[in-house]
Amino acid sequence: MTAPGPVAVRLTAVAADRPFLIPGSTTPVGLAELGGGAMLVRFPPGWSRPEKGHYLAGEEFVLLDGELHVSGRRYRPGDYAWLPARTPRAASATPDGALAVAWFDAPPRWVAGEGEPPAEGCLHVRLAEADVPPGGLALGRATRLLDHPPAQPAQTLTVGDWRWSPRDTGPPEGGRTLVRHG
Repeated sequence: MTAPGPVAVRLTAVAADRPFLIPGSTTPVGLAELGGGAMLVRFPPGWSRPEKGHYLAGEEFVLLDGELHVSGRRYRPGDYAWLPARTPRAASATPDGALAVAWFDAPPRWVAGEGEPPAEGCLHVRLAEADVPPGGLALGRATRLLDHPPAQPAQTLTVGDWRWSPRDTGPPEGGRTLVRHG
């Protein structure tokens, strides 16, 4: 008998309930490990990180619900962000709470203070509205946005209904899918 393949779960229904204090922040968030380095982060209403600083790792995230403010930029549901290592951050907050899925490309060590701007630029993409070429839209180092299921198993996040699979080929019927390899 063959073992069943990975099961996709709707992330908005997952309990992110392990308390975790993000460095420099004032209130713990709820955290759930999704596998493959992915984390589901539930920010409570009124959460903030007033401390200026940066991570020594690059971070990708997709906002699933709520609103997140980072360094004067507002992220809404369906927004993808790539913040390279050493990207300065200030005035991070979620006025009414938020839910995000996030990945780091190395251990996320926080360094307080101003820091130096990164060598590469940040990226902010509205996933549902992006123009996707036939081969997909490259986002982060290991992330692409496709308008069809990936050919090889990978971490997948379907845009809109926010179904996550740690190792899948996405929805068989197709649809916009964020794909992470590695």
